[in-house]
Amino acid sequence: MKMHTTSLIALGALGVASIASAQATSTKRIPITKEPAAPVVSRVDTVTMYRTDTVTNYVHDTVTVTRVDTVTASAGTVAMPLMLKQIGGFYIGVDGGAAVPSGDALRTAQGTGWHVDVPLGWDPVGSPIGVRFAAGYSRFGTKDAFSAFDFTPQVWQGDADLKLRLPMTSAFSHRFSIYGLGGATYNRFKGLTQFSTTTGAFTTGNGQIVTTSTGSPVFADESWHDAWGWNAGGGVSFGFGRTNLFVESRYIHFNHNDGDLNQVPIVVGLTWF
Repeated sequence: MKMHTTSLIALGALGVASIASAQATSTKRIPITKEPAAPVVSRVDTVTMYRTDTVTNYVHDTVTVTRVDTVTASAGTVAMPLMLKQIGGFYIGVDGGAAVPSGDALRTAQGTGWHVDVPLGWDPVGSPIGVRFAAGYSRFGTKDAFSAFDFTPQVWQGDADLKLRLPMTSAFSHRFSIYGLGGATYNRFKGLTQFSTTTGAFTTGNGQIVTTSTGSPVFADESWHDAWGWNAGGGVSFGFGRTNLFVESRYIHFNHNDGDLNQVPIVVGLTWF
């Protein structure tokens, strides 16, 4: 029994030694199971960038410079004149002055009287050509040799004219211009004593004979008569604001009883645009 126990102890010690030796010399790898890999997580970061731009503005200003040039002549330095200030459009006016008979047929018996007009017309801006219409009245005086005749020599006129304004320059600040005009005229008259340079006789109206020997007319005709004619003339005007002051003279001609009857009105007037 004692021997059997000893044998068991010896066998147990031998077994332990064998196991220890086996553990010390074994090269066998033992697989190791790892934990599964964690999933890869993608992260999106938002980055805000701030940019400061510099903008440069360029301003172009237009500057108008008025330059006055001088022209040197042999007589000295002459300043360039200012251009004419223009005004145009529709206008109407009034004028008055003297009615001067012209030619032997009219001025032999008639003397200087007075004349009035009401002109109206159109002067386009940018064009020198315009139109003018006028209604006028002339009343003449009577020479002493015919003063006993109870006549009132008078003429009504209606004029339709073209008007030409000449281009001008002026050193004045106001407008200044020279113009010419001409066209047709309609004349209604009575009481005109007409002298014939061919026969030396005086007639009035529609061919009636008058005499100065007794100081009284014989077969005098004082009715109204009509005749077409023409007129031509010109003038100067000086403007301020919408008003023009003008001085004008025209030659008005018409024919009656085979004689030329002429008058020259010389007037001063105003027109308003």
